[in-house]
Amino acid sequence: MNSNDLERYKKEMMAMYGRSTAHGSENQTEAPAVTGNDEDTYSGISEDIDEVDPDVPDDSAFGPHEDEDNPDDVEEDYNSRYPEPDLSDLGDDEDVTEEIDSEPPEYVSEESLGSSKGYILVNVRAGEESEAIEGATVLVTAIVGGNRMILASGVTDQNGTSPKFELPVPALGLSQSPSPDSRPYNLFDVSVTAKGYFNARSVDVPVFSGITSVQNFSMIPVPMFMEPSDETMTYFNQEPDLRLPS
Repeated sequence: MNSNDLERYKKEMMAMYGRSTAHGSENQTEAPAVTGNDEDTYSGISEDIDEVDPDVPDDSAFGPHEDEDNPDDVEEDYNSRYPEPDLSDLGDDEDVTEEIDSEPPEYVSEESLGSSKGYILVNVRAGEESEAIEGATVLVTAIVGGNRMILASGVTDQNGTSPKFELPVPALGLSQSPSPDSRPYNLFDVSVTAKGYFNARSVDVPVFSGITSVQNFSMIPVPMFMEPSDETMTYFNQEPDLRLPS
């Protein structure tokens, strides 16, 4: 390339560079200045902002707010969502009371109690079994011939333990039968009295032939500000279920 060609090349390049620069300047625009007359422009922007985006879920779908205008509607909606549980099938306290206060078993005569022997042993302790109660009176009774009969009695020793009471019960063979025709055990009431404590009674204590039924009493002291009374703390025993599983 000679000097003439080189000079011509430089001029062409300068010309091309000038056209490119001029074209870039033409495409540049300045941002319009904001003036007091452009309030309409900003109001339009504000309206766009206030529009609800359809992709954003409405928060009303999540339930009523605490600050709703009508609190009654809020409470009604809450109650419909979370209704009160139905406790009618559970019965009431009256049913329990009637079941507990059912008549005790009655024996026609002493002979009807049975010819076999069963036993009851009683342990008497102070509240929460903190110490033994010596000298407590223990009675074992049952309804015989329409009257309450004392079948055994005794006093606790220094260990708070009564003598082993021997009681008449049905024959042993009945308790070994899978479906006995009559009750294979007798039910007795055990009463305990001790000075300075509320009276206590255990009702319907089951006794089988040849078996010792142990009854533990935790006596409740009478508070100092209360006068001694005949009030009795009663404990109910559940009869054994001798039915075979189905």
